[in-house]
Amino acid sequence: MSVAPGALGRALPRTIALIRGVGGATALKMPALREVLASAGLGEVGARQVAGNVVLDDAGRSPVEIAGLVREAVGRAFGFDLPVVVRMHTELADAHARNPFASTAEGRRGQTVLLATAPSSPLAVPDGTPEEAALDGREVFVRYPEGIGGSKFQAAWFEKRLGVVGTARNANTVAKLIAMSA
Repeated sequence: MSVAPGALGRALPRTIALIRGVGGATALKMPALREVLASAGLGEVGARQVAGNVVLDDAGRSPVEIAGLVREAVGRAFGFDLPVVVRMHTELADAHARNPFASTAEGRRGQTVLLATAPSSPLAVPDGTPEEAALDGREVFVRYPEGIGGSKFQAAWFEKRLGVVGTARNANTVAKLIAMSA
């Protein structure tokens, strides 16, 4: 885990920015990302893994403003235009608590697709597939009883069907981001 000095143990909850598509050709060095975002006025910045998981200070900005600021800063510094989904600490903790698959045997292999906005269309996973998905507000909770690797129900599948930008994180990562942002 990569965390900026003093980022843990803060009195006020912080905001979580989830940058979609980080890795491979769009890999970002976490120390450089922390510096870029801190320079953009996002305070003390912590990062988890090399996967676009960032905990920062919102300084009274709305989630939409933060998403735009992070996206712009990443684009300017690294040359990548990557979507950003933002959740306040309480929102991410609430989503984690609402996950209907968290207590299943596959709970650790499940994912939460965090959507930028609530979709206006319903969600239907085709019959005959082992996966289950539940849309609840701005989250899609997905259960992969046979594992996620061979499933076609990745974040992009849900984005296309719902017409909303999203990014997926597993339950372990969500729990750690909640702890980091507390």
